Amino acid sequence: MSATRLEIDVKRLLSVCEEMAQNNSSDDWRLSKFIEAVSEMIAELIKKSDPDKDTINQYTKRMEFLKGFLNTKEIENPEKKLVALEMLEPVQVSDSRSKDIKQKYKVTYIKQLRDELLGNDTNELRSSRQPDVDSSDNLDELLRHHQNKQESIAEELMAITRGLREHSELAGKIIKKDIEILEKSSKGMDTNFENLKREELRLTEFVRKSTWRCWIWVLAVAMVAIFIKMILFIKVTKKS
Repeated sequence: MSATRLEIDVKRLLSVCEEMAQNNSSDDWRLSKFIEAVSEMIAELIKKSDPDKDTINQYTKRMEFLKGFLNTKEIENPEKKLVALEMLEPVQVSDSRSKDIKQKYKVTYIKQLRDELLGNDTNELRSSRQPDVDSSDNLDELLRHHQNKQESIAEELMAITRGLREHSELAGKIIKKDIEILEKSSKGMDTNFENLKREELRLTEFVRKSTWRCWIWVLAVAMVAIFIKMILFIKVTKKS
């Protein structure tokens, strides 16, 4: 009963944390405390009962996603924030909002990156020259310059998106390879355990048989010794 109540509390607190993250809550310190609390509750859940491993893995992945998401908000550079967010893997379960959180903040971080690039370009343009608003030539030149910058920014965003996709694919391949290695190691350990068990049974059987053989030899030697003593006794008796 206690373990079931604890698991309900874990699910409830995870939902609260994901709701706070999705709603763009400014209480990051409170969200951090909640994540620490749910981490301790998951550890306690594992100790107090024998829960389903897949369920525990889902809780842990949701908690780790929230930790990673919170870390992205502390990064100042929008490009680095976007890369860090893209590396996070949403948890594919029905009651998890991690996919929605990632999608929402991906749009937010891309907007921040675009605003930063546009702000830098506007400042450069203003500092390089002050156009005459009454001159149509200067206005046309300003519009062309702004259009070129927009195209340049679009190309940079596309390059960043391609880079993020490559990083995500690479991370997926690495994770898949690690999982395959762990599965092979687990199978190898199971095979070794079975082999050791068979060898132990064979050794036990061998020791048991060897013990009986030793006793047979001891009895045979004793019988021969008794027989020799009897013969010697008979001979001594006849002589006397």
